[in-house]
Amino acid sequence: MYRSVICLLCVLGISWSADVYPGDSEVRKGVHAFYNYEFDRSIEILTQARQTYPDHPGIHFIWASSKYYCSQGLDPVLATYDTLKKSLDKIQPVYESLVKKYPNDPVYQLYLGSTKGLRARTNLGKKEWLALLVQAYRGFSIIEDVAYKNPKLMDAQLPIGIVEYYAGMSNIVIRWAVELFGLNASKISGLARILKAANHSEWAWIEATGIMSFLYLWVENEPDLALPLTKKLVEKFPRNFYFNLLYLESLVRTDQSSAAQDLIGALEIRQESLTPRQQNWYDPYFDYEKALFSFNEGELELSLNLVNRTIMNYTGELDIILGFAYLLKGKIMDTSGNHENATTFYTKCLELDNFSYAIKEAKHLLIAPYKIP
Repeated sequence: MYRSVICLLCVLGISWSADVYPGDSEVRKGVHAFYNYEFDRSIEILTQARQTYPDHPGIHFIWASSKYYCSQGLDPVLATYDTLKKSLDKIQPVYESLVKKYPNDPVYQLYLGSTKGLRARTNLGKKEWLALLVQAYRGFSIIEDVAYKNPKLMDAQLPIGIVEYYAGMSNIVIRWAVELFGLNASKISGLARILKAANHSEWAWIEATGIMSFLYLWVENEPDLALPLTKKLVEKFPRNFYFNLLYLESLVRTDQSSAAQDLIGALEIRQESLTPRQQNWYDPYFDYEKALFSFNEGELELSLNLVNRTIMNYTGELDIILGFAYLLKGKIMDTSGNHENATTFYTKCLELDNFSYAIKEAKHLLIAPYKIP
């Protein structure tokens, strides 16, 4: 769930080089634990690390992020926002103090900027796009200044890339606002920066790789580019169900049916170990992946049953997958020779008005019925 959060635009994930600060190894253990769904262990490690290494530049931000991430596995959406706000309220004064204590270390400033920027997270969930940009910029302006003065800090490329990419997709008012602040409102520039963070960072590669995978799959429509990224994430964090869903989408979209079928079987077993909240969130995602796989295999009735379950049970905070579910149902209707019903679902997809490539495809299919390639 946290991956879908950052994947469009908000978590400013900054990292640090290996074993530079006392406590790095402990923080690293905590980070690995929460990405691998060992939530209790993660919170325990990071809480202890905050007490033992209070001057560590990343521990407070990572602790707050992990609290939020873990809350997403247990709580309703609005409760997760409350968890995030309370955690950020605790750590922002700490970073303001640390910046004064270590004025010559830019990493503390990066984390202060990240803390301020992360407050924009709730705007993302509510689709408050302009408010998101304003709130994120309060943190981003700090990060941008540090990145300009310290070009070797590769992790700063991630938040800059996110803002540039988002602005490049947005309307003219937001693009103008971003450019007014001296940024490049460009999807191309944004993708290049995010990819740089994915390839050249000790830790930010996790966030950056997750974001790139999401964008390649559901915004840029480049599944071949997503495949090696999602495979890497699953190899590093095999228990992360979301990373596995990204990998499954990559396999299905690149016609690797045997590997996709094997992964579906493995995930059906692993599904039982998810928390109830995770099951509510991920089951519709997983049903969509199975529906897409079945559609590609020509099993239209099974695909229709699965995509109907996705639509009926969808509880995801972001509606990207829901849009693709509507699109897929329209394609099933078209394949069955019922374009009139298909247009109903293409229209539902368009009404979501998100940034996914499903919107563009739905516009086309409203005019020209889908035909099996």
